[in-house]
Amino acid sequence: MATQLRALTQLVHNATVFGLSRRNSRLTAIHVLLLVALVEVAVNRIAVPMLRPSNGEPPLWHTALDYVGLFLFYFAGALAVFVIIARIVSAIDRSAGRGVRDLIAHLALGAAALVAAVPLLISVPAWTNLLLEISFGVALIALVASVFGRGRDLGVQIGLPFVVAPLLAHVVTTICAQLIWAEDEFYAPGGPGPLFVSIGIIGLAAAALKSPYYFAPRPFARSVARPIPIVIAMSIAAIGAVAARLWYPPLAKATMFAIGIAMNPDHADRKLALYLLAVATLSWTLSSCLFAASEARRTIGAGLALILLGGYGFQWPHHYLLPLLGVTLIADAARRVRDQELEAMPFMSEAPPIADATWSTYVGAIANGLRRSLGDVHSLTTRGEGGIASSVIIGEAKGLHVRARIERIEGSVLALDVVVGREIDEVRGSTVTIWAMPQRGLGANPAGPPAAPIFKTGDPLFDEKFRVRGNPGAFAKLFDDGSRAKAITSLDGWLAYWEREGVRYRVYPGRGAPLDHPLPLSDLALGRVPQHAERLVAVIELLVELGTRVLEPAPPAVAPKELDAS
Repeated sequence: MATQLRALTQLVHNATVFGLSRRNSRLTAIHVLLLVALVEVAVNRIAVPMLRPSNGEPPLWHTALDYVGLFLFYFAGALAVFVIIARIVSAIDRSAGRGVRDLIAHLALGAAALVAAVPLLISVPAWTNLLLEISFGVALIALVASVFGRGRDLGVQIGLPFVVAPLLAHVVTTICAQLIWAEDEFYAPGGPGPLFVSIGIIGLAAAALKSPYYFAPRPFARSVARPIPIVIAMSIAAIGAVAARLWYPPLAKATMFAIGIAMNPDHADRKLALYLLAVATLSWTLSSCLFAASEARRTIGAGLALILLGGYGFQWPHHYLLPLLGVTLIADAARRVRDQELEAMPFMSEAPPIADATWSTYVGAIANGLRRSLGDVHSLTTRGEGGIASSVIIGEAKGLHVRARIERIEGSVLALDVVVGREIDEVRGSTVTIWAMPQRGLGANPAGPPAAPIFKTGDPLFDEKFRVRGNPGAFAKLFDDGSRAKAITSLDGWLAYWEREGVRYRVYPGRGAPLDHPLPLSDLALGRVPQHAERLVAVIELLVELGTRVLEPAPPAVAPKELDAS
């Protein structure tokens, strides 16, 4: 058995690492764990105990089912352990950009997972249960503390403590039963134990009822109107009501086995309606997250599902491991879900519309202003469907291609995009990326290309305005004292540098950036055209200065040789 278990854990470890290393693959270790945990609940926690004969030896089919349930029990526990280990290793690798709280949280998570995993391999004395509860509680508190920070999803920051509070209530209940009261007295009728347990269960129901407000996809007004989650929630509510009406005793027994919530087995529990409403509400939240466009929002749904599948029984290792992993997934997704959902929202311009004649004159002024620093400058405006127009200005500086593109819709400017060198898609990770921190009232600044780790430049004014990620050495080559000072006064949005390939800058006027910098949109909307377009020209010249400092010129075009007629 030990040999088979070691082989199984090695296989699970390989599959886990492989799944986590392929972010673009559809099936990951988290998906496998969710499926295994769900089947384990159905087979090991519900079917095996409820179908076991009350008298005599169980039939052969039940023995086989029991072995399947035992396998699923070990499989779910082992897979949860290795997923947690993989996440801890990944977090430590990124610790330079994640902060001290995140590192402490993952170290506490590792300690709790180690204590919870030991019973999967060997028998442990009873006193280790207290150690498990304490490490479990410390890890939960550390994970919740790590979720708070600038740029994190506000709903998760508020909602995660509500989800974790009932789990901590269980920890406090167990510690009190083992250290303060005798266990028989603590759980006796009239003792504090039943009250503590009831408070924890009510907390679970309350967290489920509030889950849409904290964890549903954003914007909430759009997600609440989607029909599929509503149909799923209403169907589950209807099935639960019918089952409670016709088969209440088996339903109460199955609930106790599945998630550890005890209900009166003889007649309908007084809180049955509350439980049914909580289950329906949570099912809506989970299905909304499942169908969300944001990967981080789907991860939040997976975390909630793992907490639910862990249950409130706390008898076996995966009853602790699944909630720990679920809270970890939610805390990690809170860092990126806000940016992902903002990027997915329909992009509407806050800029005023500009007449075509005024705009054409302004584009000409930009081209004339750039001729003092660029060679071979040309401009072109094209129109597409849906009122979209694109004005492109191209030139050359010291062998580097320079391209500035301004996108408009129905005359209103959406974005300015400048490329020096090779144009690289912003989804590709960059060597250095800087984001300007938007001023209050300007909304969110759409995220730029990914880069890690986050670091401080040592320039207080620069660090106050920009968040910087990537390679500190490459940043030092890109920016000197003078260019940092110019960037503080002239750059908004984001700027990314791919080593020896290209520099790209993008800004959305009126969205995370001032409306009239570097484009004087208010003046243009009134028909006033600056003669030299100095603001935008200065920004492009700064980008060219950065590019010529770190980029290699494009190789000259080679003219084709003429064929020898002879």
